[in-house]
Amino acid sequence: MAAFMRVIDEQVRLDLRRQRIFRDRQNPLDAYNDLVIIQRYRLDRQSIISIIDLVKDRLERPTQRSVSLPVSLQVFATFRFLGSGTQQRLIGDTLGISKSSVCRSVEDVTNALSASLQNIKFPTSDIDVTRTNVGFHSIAGFPNVLGAIDGTTSQ
Repeated sequence: MAAFMRVIDEQVRLDLRRQRIFRDRQNPLDAYNDLVIIQRYRLDRQSIISIIDLVKDRLERPTQRSVSLPVSLQVFATFRFLGSGTQQRLIGDTLGISKSSVCRSVEDVTNALSASLQNIKFPTSDIDVTRTNVGFHSIAGFPNVLGAIDGTTSQ
């Protein structure tokens, strides 16, 4: 009887294990024309390629376990999030990656860009954060803002 219960317990444990899902990931540079790329990611094709090249060394992950997320997909997830303000789950569904991968990509790409471009400075001390928050609030009434990026294009 005990052996039978062990077999049943093992089967229940296997049934409860989450199956891995392999999603089809397409490269947006291959899938969309120039107009759609600008609409979705707020940058033109050449600018995106330049940024991918700029952060590639910081974002490539050597791994022997499985296929890591390509740098280009990390950059696209970040730009889509920053450009649209859409939920990370929706961005992940669109690009064929998980919500947690989108979250990690946004943080990693932002940090890589900040480290690669010497002209981007985020406040680091509590005093600087408070000063920046108060400054933005006094200008436009926006609470808890640490910076702004001009995303306009001249066309």
